[in-house]
Amino acid sequence: GGAGATATASYAFDGGFSLAAGVSSPNQEILGEQDDIIGLEAAYTADTYGVAVAYTDDEATTYWTVNAMYAPEGFPSMNAGFESDDDDGDAIFLGLTFEEVGPGSVSLGMASTDTSEDDFYQYELSYSYPLNDGMTITPGVFITETAGDDETGVVVTTSFSF
Repeated sequence: GGAGATATASYAFDGGFSLAAGVSSPNQEILGEQDDIIGLEAAYTADTYGVAVAYTDDEATTYWTVNAMYAPEGFPSMNAGFESDDDDGDAIFLGLTFEEVGPGSVSLGMASTDTSEDDFYQYELSYSYPLNDGMTITPGVFITETAGDDETGVVVTTSFSF
């Protein structure tokens, strides 16, 4: 968000709980006279599930977000998220990841926003596979739908690990 200074901190407690906070400023200052962005997050993660609640304030809009994941053994992992802001806009995300499909994994996702100005839908499909011990390739396709424009695209992400 900010093009200037940013400060963050996080702490992971024993037992799966964690807290994080951050502040970002569009100028070369923190908590100055320009619009600052402040974010807070509390999360709990266990072996097969997790949940996080986040609060963000950019001085123009306040956002509340809840994200959850569930990864039962032998089934696809599931992710869901909901965001609401004080401008009456809501957003959802739903995702599934199927592990061990060939050498990699298949992910499906759907996101939607509902605002007073426009509705937005996005659908995604990707396949992530290891190319070697230090590199993963993830090709994917997406479709976006809005009131006046639909777009389809292809993306490839390469991740390196040393």
